[in-house]
Amino acid sequence: MKSGKCRFPPTLLLASRISILESRIIVRQRNLLKTSLSGLFAVLLAGCALMSSWHWEKAGASEAEYSFDETQCKAKTYAGNDGTVTNATVRRMHACMEARGWRKVPN
Repeated sequence: MKSGKCRFPPTLLLASRISILESRIIVRQRNLLKTSLSGLFAVLLAGCALMSSWHWEKAGASEAEYSFDETQCKAKTYAGNDGTVTNATVRRMHACMEARGWRKVPN
C-alpha cells in the first residue's frame, strides 16, 4: 500500500453503482405501480358511485319520447339559470317529468 487510503478495485465500485441504480429503478417502478393502482381504484369507485339506482319509465313511450320530454323539462327547469344543479332544480326536473307521465323505477 502506497498511501494510507483503502482503494476498492474499479469493478467492485462499478458493481456497487449499478446495484444502487437498479434499486432506485425498482423503487420508482414500485411507486409508479402503486400510483397507477390507486388511480384505477379511484376511477372504478367513482364509476360505481355515479351509476344511477333508478331510471325513468313511461308505459308505451319510446326512447325518442323520453329524449323529447327530458329536453323540454331541462329547458323549463334551467331557463334563466346558469345551469347550476341544485336540490331545488333536481326537484323541479323530477316534477316536470312526472307531470308528463314518467315515473322513477329502481334498476
